[in-house]
Amino acid sequence: MKKTLAKTGHTIPQRWQNPTWYHALSLKERMISLRASTHDASFATPRHDKGSARRLQTWKTQRPFDQGRLFADRLAIDGITEGDLRFLLAEPIAALQSRYLHTSSTPDWLATLVEAFEDYRIDGAMFQQMTTEQFLAPYLQPLLPLIRRGLDQLLAGIQALCQQHASPPFEPQQVVQALFPSLLERLLGQVNRTFVLEMHVARIQHRLQGETAQERFTDFVRQLSHEEKILALLEEYPVLARQLVLTIDQWVHYAQEFLAHLCADWQDIRSTFTPEHDPGLLIEVRGGAGDRHRSGRSVLVLKFSSGFQVLYKPKSLAIDVHFQQLLVWLNEQGAQPGFRTVGILDRGSYGWAEFVHASSCTSPEEVARFYERQGSYLALLYALNATDIHGENLIAAGEHPILIDLEALFHGRVGGDDPTQTSQLIFMSMEESVFRVGLLPFRMWSTKEAMGLDVSGLGSQEEQLTPMPLPKWEGIGTDQMRLIRERKQLPVSQNRPKLNGQDVDVLDYSKHLFVGFTSMYQLLRERHGELIADILPRFAHDEIRVLLRPTNRYGTLFTESFHPDLLRDGLERDRYFDDIWREVDSRPYLSRVITTEQRDLLLGDIPMFTTHPDSRAIFTSDGESLGDFFDEPSLELVKRRLQHLDEQDLARQTWIIQATLATLLIGPEQIMGNAFQLKPARSPVSRERLIASACAVGERLDKL
Repeated sequence: MKKTLAKTGHTIPQRWQNPTWYHALSLKERMISLRASTHDASFATPRHDKGSARRLQTWKTQRPFDQGRLFADRLAIDGITEGDLRFLLAEPIAALQSRYLHTSSTPDWLATLVEAFEDYRIDGAMFQQMTTEQFLAPYLQPLLPLIRRGLDQLLAGIQALCQQHASPPFEPQQVVQALFPSLLERLLGQVNRTFVLEMHVARIQHRLQGETAQERFTDFVRQLSHEEKILALLEEYPVLARQLVLTIDQWVHYAQEFLAHLCADWQDIRSTFTPEHDPGLLIEVRGGAGDRHRSGRSVLVLKFSSGFQVLYKPKSLAIDVHFQQLLVWLNEQGAQPGFRTVGILDRGSYGWAEFVHASSCTSPEEVARFYERQGSYLALLYALNATDIHGENLIAAGEHPILIDLEALFHGRVGGDDPTQTSQLIFMSMEESVFRVGLLPFRMWSTKEAMGLDVSGLGSQEEQLTPMPLPKWEGIGTDQMRLIRERKQLPVSQNRPKLNGQDVDVLDYSKHLFVGFTSMYQLLRERHGELIADILPRFAHDEIRVLLRPTNRYGTLFTESFHPDLLRDGLERDRYFDDIWREVDSRPYLSRVITTEQRDLLLGDIPMFTTHPDSRAIFTSDGESLGDFFDEPSLELVKRRLQHLDEQDLARQTWIIQATLATLLIGPEQIMGNAFQLKPARSPVSRERLIASACAVGERLDKL
């Protein structure tokens, strides 16, 4: 039987007609084809064996589906019945292939695999040239047919750009090499566990040759680089094969898109950021400067031969433009010390931003002005209902703190909070305070064994360890290679000022922080009418990020989804991603976004939601609108906050700042849980004094 490739029109060779490839189909794809199928006898109900019954039971009883109605809700949200799921779990893979091809054409990812491996060539010289800096790169040699196909497509796109633009700001071969490391990193993260597992199987079965562990590792790569070996492995792990195709296609598309924008905007980039100097040619592209969203797009850091650097951001930068305008306006209204602005070139769906270099202060007076500006930023960000301003979103450029990510301004509030419940009252109280901004010190995950972590804008100390052990490869480049988990030291952010290259203690400059906060608070209070009437409307339609879950929650889910056990059958990976239902009981509104979150994770992205300050809706990564998500537009929250700035609120916010700074005085012995020693009273305590003290405590709590 001949089957036709969707992309090329060629027939699929017999060896590619193994139905095993169709294990890569997701639950949603299988359900779509089931609905589209006829009621022909060939689609008769499969016999439900013990294996499928066990898989269904495992799915139904995994957390959080082991209690309540969440499993029924999970099926209903995708329009699936338990009978449908039982059918799909029991269906023989050959029947799925037949039914799928009856209703659809050959999947694009399978067509791409055929296309790449039917012209099977391993160019060792090219591979060594392109992978000199990646210590695990040999593991990717078996995938060279797929990688080479992606490189050919990218080069073809670059050649087309060179024909359209007389003097592109790059040399074609050099820019490919600059872009290539980001692809290597992503591919390695996906194949490592599976390749290591298969290497250990080969070692145990004595199929590896060599006297040393390094030689046996090299032999495994050599064996796997044979066409029949790598195809057999990909056939066993079809979910992995599909993800590899997806990753390379995303990389090619995004690289071509970015280079096209670079060529089209080159003259404006030069006039905006470097009008007096020739930037030279593009020589380095650092990807992954932030999370990947919207089909593998992430912030890129570009470096040119002159040393000039600039940021490319694949999102609207309207919020950045309007924030710079706000800083200029505040400077004109008398903000002291004045704010430094940065260059922004917004292009609607993407944009370019000035690369800010971290630098040291040269005098205590500069450090003092740095913290005054930090205080001013704290008041401004509080007024704008900002959040997530942690250490990675700040650069200390001499005496100027520079905010480098403004997507979490105008943060909205989702309904469902009950202020009569004590726990929610406490949470809401802090959420409505200056603490929410993320600048103030806050130690997370402190236990008796570990001090925890402070990633705040004012904190982010050196030599901090991750709170949980993270995966790390041991025995790299040998047949003893294995994955271990250990706590790692976090990279030091560039948010803290230095004095002549030395660290400074924020507590030594706390009074300057309070001066800046109070000064800006009063300025905003005095000018709130002009702000509401003239400045805030500029932000009304800007795209801003909605943070529904911690980004590391998504990142962990995605990383762990490349365990080999989840790469043989798409239904197992779907079941694994259902772990994201765990938070729905406590935050029911999350059920509205789970379908989108799982779709983004399957595409290799960190799920992303956006809104506009004048909207109650949120938008998914592909632009779908989910209406009435927020209680009210966040712009109204900000207007109300500006209108209610007063002396009582200033005192309350100042107290919160003082309290958070005081936590910096707590040493390891207090954090680790050592008991406090009670000291005997130095004088007798009367009943009246105790009652008066208790009343004072009660009055203070009531006031707060």
